[in-house]
Amino acid sequence: MIEDRQARAKIARSIGTALDDLVQERMRGLVEEPDITSRIGQRLEDRFNGKRLGGYRVRVITETITSHGGKSLEKPLGTDLYFAFSVEDAVGNETSKGVLVQAKREQNCDWTELGEQCRRMKLVTQKGSVVWLYRPTGIGVIRSTDVTKRISASMDSTSFFDLVLECRIGDRRKVPHGQFGDRNSLKTMLKDLGAKNAVWLDLEQV
Repeated sequence: MIEDRQARAKIARSIGTALDDLVQERMRGLVEEPDITSRIGQRLEDRFNGKRLGGYRVRVITETITSHGGKSLEKPLGTDLYFAFSVEDAVGNETSKGVLVQAKREQNCDWTELGEQCRRMKLVTQKGSVVWLYRPTGIGVIRSTDVTKRISASMDSTSFFDLVLECRIGDRRKVPHGQFGDRNSLKTMLKDLGAKNAVWLDLEQV
């Protein structure tokens, strides 16, 4: 997606730091993970939408669905957050990827239950499913495949976004159809995946 290591690192660090700051702020209270997760998209939209970062113009849109219909995957999957990433280079070549996120406050995490949730996410995508652990210091990220293998070593949020932008995490099949900004397409992905919150992050090289 982004081959320039310096540009990729700057973007990943900026996004990761913004979200770590949000988690640190919210973790000072008694809020649960749904409250934190519901604010992820708004933080990114407020901080980066319309800005330039690492030689890319950033656009962000968000959607939230509070209730799904009976045909959705909400009960068997229960994904907390769906992330769509689209990157367009200087000559117009575009690459898009989707990531499913299950979010937990680490100190309250039931690892047996989490393992089952990750198993279900893997049925949808192995390349594009991860767990976010909310900590007083920010976000720790574990691939769903590692959770089911009982591997608990995590990466920080900056490393996660760097791997996504390097095209090492994410699923090209799980992306909204249509051009960036098509909210109906984003809502369709939310409904199909049974996710509660969605963020679509678009990066256009300038």
